[in-house]
Amino acid sequence: MKDIPEISFNKDKEQSISGFELIELKGLFQTSEQPIDHNPYRPHRLNFFANLIITDGEVNHIVDFEVHHLQAGDVMVISKGQIHAFDEFSQYYGYLVLFTEEFMHKYIAQSTIAEIKHLYNYFLKHQKINDLENSQIFISTLKKESKNHSPLLPNLFGALLSIYLLKLNDKNMNTTHFIDIKSLDYFNQFRLLIEKNFSKTRDAKVYASDLSVTYRYLNQVCKEVSKNTAKSFIDSYVVLESKRLLVTTSLSVKEISFVLGFEEPTNFTKFFKKHTKETPFQFRNRGD
Repeated sequence: MKDIPEISFNKDKEQSISGFELIELKGLFQTSEQPIDHNPYRPHRLNFFANLIITDGEVNHIVDFEVHHLQAGDVMVISKGQIHAFDEFSQYYGYLVLFTEEFMHKYIAQSTIAEIKHLYNYFLKHQKINDLENSQIFISTLKKESKNHSPLLPNLFGALLSIYLLKLNDKNMNTTHFIDIKSLDYFNQFRLLIEKNFSKTRDAKVYASDLSVTYRYLNQVCKEVSKNTAKSFIDSYVVLESKRLLVTTSLSVKEISFVLGFEEPTNFTKFFKKHTKETPFQFRNRGD
């Protein structure tokens, strides 16, 4: 696999609303309209949030090395930092709704962000949601309002996005098991600590201590939210970050092992093979 580009929002492109964009897929896939900084059909990493809305056809869409089968009415929620790639050989239609973290915090109420934050928690495995009616109303309203060129358009789009995401979240919650809000809050704190400190420690007991909870309680929280133990969740995060580094950088396996906090490259290789059934070299070279 070759290095994968990290895509910045609206790079080299002027937009009427800073931090928000609605893109029709048929335009994105036209050769003349394709971005010049990356190939949309090859894996690329986002530094913003995206909702892929399918209005017609079927497609296999890759997100973080997993294939998701999408059809009309499906919405694929893609979080900041995830890697994805479009399918070059399927015929399908739809839209991309893109927005930055800055746009979200400026135009969406904090109470709403608190409600929808697990919608973009990709470790919960709830990325695909079927809600064609809500998506159609959202897109048609965006198109209609964008013609007004009002100075309040960013505020209006923020309000429309809030309603849309809340409805998606409600649809998602109705099709998944109930998660206690307190447990979800502890889980998110745990996840953020892992993202910050995984290269320093993979000991679940250390994270429990940092959160001022017992190791047993942290395990209960992780099982309730992610269906994994705290240790398994840490390992899954390190595996995913390993894969991302292997395909998004030209660092050697030895260098990556040190970045991830392994004292010896052989320990990293054993860890990676235990969880993926292949060596880091095999994974990196799989797409060559």
